[in-house]
Amino acid sequence: MRQYTRQTIKRNFFAAMLLAPFVPVVLALGAGGYLFWSHARQVTLDRLALLSSHYVSVLDSHIEDCLGDLELVGVEVVDGAPGVRGTLARLRRKHPEIMDAALLAQDGTMLAYAGPSVYKGAHITPGLWLEEALERGASVGDVAAGQLGLPHFALSRRIALNERPVVLRVSLNPEVFASILTDVRADGVDVFLVNREGQVVAGKGGQVLTRDRGLLGPVFPDRIGQAFRDPESGTAFASGVMGHGGWILAVREQSSSVSGLTRSALFFVGLSALFGGVVVFLSSLYLSGHVEKMLQYRDEEREKLREQLYRAGRLAEIGEMAAGFAHEINNPLQIMKSDQAYMEMLLKDFRGRIQGDPGFDSDVEELMASLGQFRVQIDRCARITHSILNFGRAGAAEERYIDLAKFLPEVATMVRKKAELANIALKLDLATERLVVNVDAGRLQQVLLNLLNNAMYAVAEASDGRTGEIVLSCFPEGTDKVRVAIADNGVGIDPEQSKIIFTPFFTTKPAGSGTGLGLSLCHGLVDGMKGVLDFTSVKGQGSTFFIILPRVQASAV
Repeated sequence: MRQYTRQTIKRNFFAAMLLAPFVPVVLALGAGGYLFWSHARQVTLDRLALLSSHYVSVLDSHIEDCLGDLELVGVEVVDGAPGVRGTLARLRRKHPEIMDAALLAQDGTMLAYAGPSVYKGAHITPGLWLEEALERGASVGDVAAGQLGLPHFALSRRIALNERPVVLRVSLNPEVFASILTDVRADGVDVFLVNREGQVVAGKGGQVLTRDRGLLGPVFPDRIGQAFRDPESGTAFASGVMGHGGWILAVREQSSSVSGLTRSALFFVGLSALFGGVVVFLSSLYLSGHVEKMLQYRDEEREKLREQLYRAGRLAEIGEMAAGFAHEINNPLQIMKSDQAYMEMLLKDFRGRIQGDPGFDSDVEELMASLGQFRVQIDRCARITHSILNFGRAGAAEERYIDLAKFLPEVATMVRKKAELANIALKLDLATERLVVNVDAGRLQQVLLNLLNNAMYAVAEASDGRTGEIVLSCFPEGTDKVRVAIADNGVGIDPEQSKIIFTPFFTTKPAGSGTGLGLSLCHGLVDGMKGVLDFTSVKGQGSTFFIILPRVQASAV
């Protein structure tokens, strides 16, 4: 099975945290940038369409204004050249682009002319414009080069002269349109006025009666009145038809303007991606560091657990060895006890044989007292080894009736010497009535010894100078329960530790002094006895651990 180090897990987690949010962010920014770019292109087309409509309106208004002025001055026209020259002078005050003026009869006869002397009106020839002016009251002619090659277009207005209809015709320089378009043209936008043949009437650079190849293909002939983008050049176009003259006003915006919007969109997307990347990077770095710390803490806890399990195993081995030692020691003790009994028997026989010798009788008494002490100590060693064997015996629980008044003093005897060496007073407080329980003696002994050892450790930890004291008590709890309690005046238990005191491997002892298994095992053993193990404690004053077991009535034993 492959093992992963903390650094490997950190790197993998960092990469996952970095890529998991960054990829959707990049996709979202890309989609947003594309939508922004598409919207910007559409906004450009809408703006060009609005500009073309505005420019058409401006030029139509100018022509309407000129025609209106022709109608106003027409009422003052006097037959003859001087009258027409006066009319031309008045018109030029407002419209300096007017080149000449002529007065024509219905049949096209020149009645009067005012303008450059080189023309003399010879360039004015009757045509459809005359018929249109007489029929509709006004006419706008197309731009023409004229006799001298100077571009111009004509405005004609029907007026009444001596109660007969005549036509007042003026020629205008088309550069006026270029001037008007230049004044209203937006930055980055080219404006052209084109006739139906595709010739530029007015526009960027003042081109007149020329063909712009950039307009010819895109604008003519199918897309007049539309806003669109040329797929080949990327240039945006929009056009509109004027109400007078039938001219087409076309606006054009080069792709460089749209490229600026594209660059802005890319800059926004790049900046957002950079900012989001920095945020994601820092977040991933922080979280991966936090995960590494958690893994390090987990590894440390695992090492502590392994060490505790190792110590528990060593203690188990020591327990098994102690049981073997107790068994080996018990055999010579039995031999010693047999020899001690035989020696007592011999001394009694000697006493009967040599009665009357006071000195020898005194020696025999001393020997009998020494042998009695041997018997007491041998019995004590036998009880200790017997207790160790019972404590270390494996196998299923062997329940039997136990009189706690006899059992508890035996358990206290096993730790009394240790308590005395630690200057701790071990006291018994037992009920006068007989209290019997039906449990496994070895397991109950194991629980009590563990609790007594913990109590002695807690008392030894107290450093306030008071005399250490442990009280092992046993009293009835109601009518069907027995309460066995071990109270000490040690350091007590913190409230926070009280919640996890029975958790496996939890210990308040320093490293090497405890495994954290004692109370957990005791809790399980008491639970197997159908009892309850619990405690009360006050920090700094001491603790009381108590066991509540089912009671067996003495009459039933």
